[in-house]
Amino acid sequence: MTPPADTQTQTGSSRLGPIVVMAFNRPEYLGETLRSLRAQEQVARGLREVHLFQDNGVNFVSGERYATDEEIAASVATFQEVFPEGQVHLSEKNIGVALNFDRAERYVFIERGFPSAMFFEDDMVLGPHYVETLQRMLDFAASPAAHGRVGYVAAYGNHRATMETQRARQREIIEMGHAWGYAVNREHWLKVREVIDPYLQIVSECDYRKRPKSRIGGVHKSLGLATRALSQDAMKTIATAWLGRVRLMPFVCQASYVGASGLNFTPEAYAKKGYGQEQIFTDPLPDFDWPDEARLIAMNLAERKIYEANCNEAYGQRQMPPPPVGTFKASLY
Repeated sequence: MTPPADTQTQTGSSRLGPIVVMAFNRPEYLGETLRSLRAQEQVARGLREVHLFQDNGVNFVSGERYATDEEIAASVATFQEVFPEGQVHLSEKNIGVALNFDRAERYVFIERGFPSAMFFEDDMVLGPHYVETLQRMLDFAASPAAHGRVGYVAAYGNHRATMETQRARQREIIEMGHAWGYAVNREHWLKVREVIDPYLQIVSECDYRKRPKSRIGGVHKSLGLATRALSQDAMKTIATAWLGRVRLMPFVCQASYVGASGLNFTPEAYAKKGYGQEQIFTDPLPDFDWPDEARLIAMNLAERKIYEANCNEAYGQRQMPPPPVGTFKASLY
């Protein structure tokens, strides 16, 4: 079934959310991602703003250089070639993944007040229905049918599924994995941002690549939930679960991950996980079988159980540094 008509975004609306692309020093991957974005119907018709949030090369705390000026310039030039009408937001210094995302999110949700936004990094080639599917997911998340229990959504699906399996399970909605090519409604972002404010205070004082494990562990322990990662993605995942919400995507595969080399991947790890062999679902989109409230509650409880076990295993009775006092209040916005 589809979400109720009164909850669906009208294509062409002046408030159709923007597309935000996060980039650093991989212009060759970025070009592939951007060209696949350009081919999306809503983008090709000029119905969405497109923004590049480009990090810089020299870290603002450590002074270490993580990219050359030439790499940064090539990234910006690649974006401007594919999206000459797009807007570039170049950071003065290298601020790291977490703060680059935060400034992008603040821009679209606070400065501009968009009701939703889509976020892409420089490492995915999208299938032809990706943005359309992602908007459907956003519409469901915002609808009464979701009962306020859906947070982040994506559309990349099961990257290992054969086309035969995808067609058999094409109506299915599953739990979202990595935060790749995802979208979020402003309402959820505000709530998450309040929860993760202590984390962002911590990474605002350090080189993100050298973020302090014990201090971030203190944030995890204060929530009673933990993943095995200390990234900003992991923090948002924990916050979503803590809020009693889930992250969703369709089963069908609608993107190919191309980031074989980068901050979190090596070619060996890329090959081991089976990336690069995706069978992209290009059939007309089906009506999805949206999970009911009981299913959403069960998904959240199962996820929380895992994160609670992780927290107990990682921190147990250990005395962790108390997190900073949060200062971001969703009610103010």
